[in-house]
Amino acid sequence: MGFLPYVLLVMVPGILLSLWAAYRVRTTYAKWDRVDSGITMSAFDFARYLLNAQGLNEVTVEPTPGNLTDHYDPRTRTLRISTGVAGVAQRGQPFPMGRGGGFPSTGYPSTGYPAGRYAPAGLSATGGDPNGIGAADGGRGRLSVSQVAVIAHEVGHALQHKTHDPMMALRQTVVPVAQIGSTLAPWLVIAGVFMHIFGLAVVGLIFFAGAVAFTFVTLPVEFGASNRALAFVAPMGMTGDRGAGARDVLRAAGWTYVAAALTALLTFAYYLMLVTGSRR
Repeated sequence: MGFLPYVLLVMVPGILLSLWAAYRVRTTYAKWDRVDSGITMSAFDFARYLLNAQGLNEVTVEPTPGNLTDHYDPRTRTLRISTGVAGVAQRGQPFPMGRGGGFPSTGYPSTGYPAGRYAPAGLSATGGDPNGIGAADGGRGRLSVSQVAVIAHEVGHALQHKTHDPMMALRQTVVPVAQIGSTLAPWLVIAGVFMHIFGLAVVGLIFFAGAVAFTFVTLPVEFGASNRALAFVAPMGMTGDRGAGARDVLRAAGWTYVAAALTALLTFAYYLMLVTGSRR
């Protein structure tokens, strides 16, 4: 089997799926980034508030460079908000947020930095989408529907970690195999096929199957975090059109993981055909 079947069966469908998913994320985020959520906190205050409301006071909040690079790191129990989503531009080295006590006079959980200061040291309230609520607000702390959805989603991951969500635990278990499967396994398969070492190709195929499993185990983890996110923000007025917008943003993001899983499955099917074909 030559390279053309790989192009037709894996590369072209994979690229089209990825481009479509990325387009959906970009356009959906931009659409709802222009809609005020009605929540008047900075991105960092909002993350701290949601974390503390779920009893996650030990989780720290930090800025991270980029746009939509937001993530929760279970190894360090850190929630990182991208400077693009936060509507801030980075200057120098960012300082991590504190673990919090309470906002003066409000009783809200605190970020650990002075009240009324909506950007951490080293950050300015500029940048991001120039047409978005967060960037256009000039740092006063108005969040867009998109910002709220993304941040609440990462808090959902933090709560999954705290409650020992079984699918998240399974995903963490599969990580070492998936890392080998996504880096070394393709070379093992190709080397085994071309050198006619069937056992080597099978080992590569098994490790790549681990990488494929990782992409599918990721789906319920991501969708579960999104469901938690919507539950977090509904009592804060994110209902009606705003709630539908948050759901659209999270659904669009979810399709990127679906696209990754389908692409991985197509690649596995191609490798399987290579390996079985080499036995003839």
